[in-house]
Amino acid sequence: MERVSKIYNGNTQPGSKMVSLDYLFEENGQLNAYQIVRFAPGEPWLVLDDGLLIATILKSEKSWTEIAPANMAAEKLEKIGRFIDKQHFNFLPEKIKTHWDDAVEEVIMQNDSEYLVICKSDIEFDRFKNVFSAFITELVEEEWAVEFKVYNANFTNEFIVRVF
Repeated sequence: MERVSKIYNGNTQPGSKMVSLDYLFEENGQLNAYQIVRFAPGEPWLVLDDGLLIATILKSEKSWTEIAPANMAAEKLEKIGRFIDKQHFNFLPEKIKTHWDDAVEEVIMQNDSEYLVICKSDIEFDRFKNVFSAFITELVEEEWAVEFKVYNANFTNEFIVRVF
């Protein structure tokens, strides 16, 4: 497989909206890893191997396609796409909104470890703080460090919950 000569600076820290995943796979009896990076929702994912860009992929409707350089095996592309689709950040905002339908107006993913939660205007915010803080760990199924910044409807009150 020919590598693209663009190099990603692996020291760059995830910024606002950036998601970085480690995709582990076995090839020829050895464990390998790709870093899968997306800089903002709706943008393509970059597939990096040891800092080298090997593919740029995007999900259109229900299937994953390679934008460039178009030399990744179809089976590997499908497996990487399924891996991305299974990530909890794809489901967590909707799970929170559904679980607290009467209290939560919107959940916005800043990146895979930080979410903004905006409450509805007609709730008792201090009571919701206690309920949310006590039960959010149940909705975060996998253990990873994630922070929720929760705001009332007019952004005059807030609290933070960290799950580890």
